[in-house]
Amino acid sequence: MKSETTPKNAFSLRIVRSLVILAVVASAMASSLHAQTPQLSLADLIIGLRSQKVTLPERNRILAEAVIERGITFVATPEIEAELKATGASDELIAAIRTKSLAVEVRPEPEPDLDFYHRRAIENSAKGEFELALADFDKAAELKADDPMVLIGRGRTYFNLKAYDRSVADFDRAIELSPRESSAFYNRGVSYERMGQMEKAKADYKTAVELDESNEPAKASLKRILDAEAAAEAKRREAERLNAERKRADAEAAKNVEPAVPEFISVGVLSSERAVRMVMPVYSNIARRSNIEGRVAVEVELDEQGNVVAAKAISGPKMLQDAAEEAARKSRFHPAEFNGQPIKAKGTIVYNFSLRPGRE
Repeated sequence: MKSETTPKNAFSLRIVRSLVILAVVASAMASSLHAQTPQLSLADLIIGLRSQKVTLPERNRILAEAVIERGITFVATPEIEAELKATGASDELIAAIRTKSLAVEVRPEPEPDLDFYHRRAIENSAKGEFELALADFDKAAELKADDPMVLIGRGRTYFNLKAYDRSVADFDRAIELSPRESSAFYNRGVSYERMGQMEKAKADYKTAVELDESNEPAKASLKRILDAEAAAEAKRREAERLNAERKRADAEAAKNVEPAVPEFISVGVLSSERAVRMVMPVYSNIARRSNIEGRVAVEVELDEQGNVVAAKAISGPKMLQDAAEEAARKSRFHPAEFNGQPIKAKGTIVYNFSLRPGRE
């Protein structure tokens, strides 16, 4: 047995139906306020299907009537229909959407121009999408190769992509086209600074400020470089001052420090002029009979009194060396001195052995 709808229930249903339609239409009006159209968007339909005010069949019926009456703002595609069905759309609602979809005017997009590519390039650059920005700047440059602002924008993009040489090339061209464009000089200076060419960067910052006193980034960059140069110069001068002071202090300290006393000093060849007693070697008979001649060098050590305390032949005929060493040990010399004080010394005595008269 079917239950009859009472007047009270029918009245309540009409109220709910009106509220749903008003909610859907209000949503459509809010989302399309700029276009001033009551057509329903895809979002409006999805919101209506998800409403819990009435049952799903009733929601579908109300929305189908609204679609037929008001139209839609989108073109139905298999993907959109699948999304609506997943949200609960009925075949009736899908049919209504298909009917109104045929009436949706599809306006062709305008042909992209210089302003389009330039604007989109700036937008992509602001989002950090530098590769996309570069592609659009290239398109804009193809349309107008002599636009300084396009070149400056592309130069900044090259900078962000770390292609500093290309950024400088774009800024060079922009400056040729617009020699009084302060921003071109400033941006080229930034690229030069990143490349380590500080003098060129400083010159560009200075020119940018001269062309436009309100170019605060250029002012700040120029001041930063000048301050860094001043600090480096002050540091260099301070280092020079400290180095000079250190040298003076070392020189003063050296004056007051007595040199270390060595154990020995070298006195070179010891001649008879230096000798207190110069003993000549005995020419042995066997050496004479063997006709042995030559010069024998004997290295000697002297004590503080000039006495020979050690003697060692270092060159000359072997048969003559013993006699030379013996003569050296018996010799005596004036004491060597270091800073006025007697000191041990080392020297060399040279003996000339000859069998011919006048050659000894």
